[in-house]
Amino acid sequence: MSTPTDSPSAAADRDPVQEAGDHLERALAALDRLREVLPPSSITPPSDTGGGEPA
Repeated sequence: MSTPTDSPSAAADRDPVQEAGDHLERALAALDRLREVLPPSSITPPSDTGGGEPA
């Protein structure tokens, strides 16, 4: 595995916080695409699946 100390020039021009932010933006974009593709009926709240205390 490479660490920032392995390549100081790469660490100097790449901010770890900015890199994490970019990663999160890509993940959120992927989730938005999945929401468009998946049918909304597949979403079921865990509280309705049973296994809880009897009412």
